[in-house]
Amino acid sequence: MTSELDELLNMAIYKEIVSQALYIAAQPKTQDPGAQALMKELADEELKHSVWLKNLKDEGTEKRHWHLEKVPELKISEYLTTADTLTGAGLQDTLAFAMKREQQSVEFYSKMMSIMRDRSAKQLCQTLVSEELKHKFRLETLYDEIFYAED
Repeated sequence: MTSELDELLNMAIYKEIVSQALYIAAQPKTQDPGAQALMKELADEELKHSVWLKNLKDEGTEKRHWHLEKVPELKISEYLTTADTLTGAGLQDTLAFAMKREQQSVEFYSKMMSIMRDRSAKQLCQTLVSEELKHKFRLETLYDEIFYAED
């Protein structure tokens, strides 16, 4: 494994662990049961992502066939403002916060892809962008269903 790819994997694992810790720490800081449940689900997802990345690091990416799919973008989060913290957040604020974090990850991995020289590292960045877009789409779809559903 190249050092560039190894560094990218370490960085991605770190980002997932930080996100997991953020969602765990925020759960007791709100009284909204829906927000607490969503934060727990998000923390669990971040744990799965870090485990997947650790396994990828251990197994290597040389023989990996990356499957990328086109992910629709609702762009709901681009029109929302959010607080910098989840303290006291309700379900709507928690969803908006999580969507913004996913968008930040998309932007991060897109920038990383443009500076990576190693082909495997670029492919991993592209895969991570796709994965973050899928998460963002799922959150935006949920937000749309809950807060914009017609009666």
